[in-house]
Amino acid sequence: MSRTKKQSDSEVLAIAFDVIAREGFTSFTFEQVGRAVKLSPAALVKRFKNKKTLALLARNQKWDQNLGQIESDAFKKLFGLKGIFDFLQMIALSVNSRRLGEHAIFLGTEACSPHSRKKVANYFENTRRIFHDLLVQAIKSGELSEEIDPKLLSKTLEALVQGAIFQFAFLDEKSIELHLKMHFEIMLKPYLRD
Repeated sequence: MSRTKKQSDSEVLAIAFDVIAREGFTSFTFEQVGRAVKLSPAALVKRFKNKKTLALLARNQKWDQNLGQIESDAFKKLFGLKGIFDFLQMIALSVNSRRLGEHAIFLGTEACSPHSRKKVANYFENTRRIFHDLLVQAIKSGELSEEIDPKLLSKTLEALVQGAIFQFAFLDEKSIELHLKMHFEIMLKPYLRD
């Protein structure tokens, strides 16, 4: 019998994250992940020790991928006021867990972990930076009033995003997108230029 190629931890974690996002960060089982990656539950336990470690490693790998995408061409194409709303759509789509409540609880727990705090802070810092750059572009292009303090408003917009992810954790991603869009429109309306 020929041996099958051993999957790297990175490959296993990528597939595991999809299972975990679908089933929930506390509800998933090694059996479910094992079926998806074609490994026995025992092999997974041997490699990752327990569910919490597997979920944390899968989540951390996903954070690294998300942070890497911030410099991708998709983000570089965003511009001005339309770019702000396109970025909101990207954020909503990235919250891809059907069990968003568990996702948010796990994310909150991870944010308190010394090993993950820096990744979480970096993710939201980059989100704030993107909003800042888009606000500056919208002001320079005449879409928004020069009365805006982009640094302060970008912090407020980023806080709205965090609030939607955590406070509205049991809405589906489309509802989160609609919620964010409505609040961003209210926040930006006084600064719109004719």
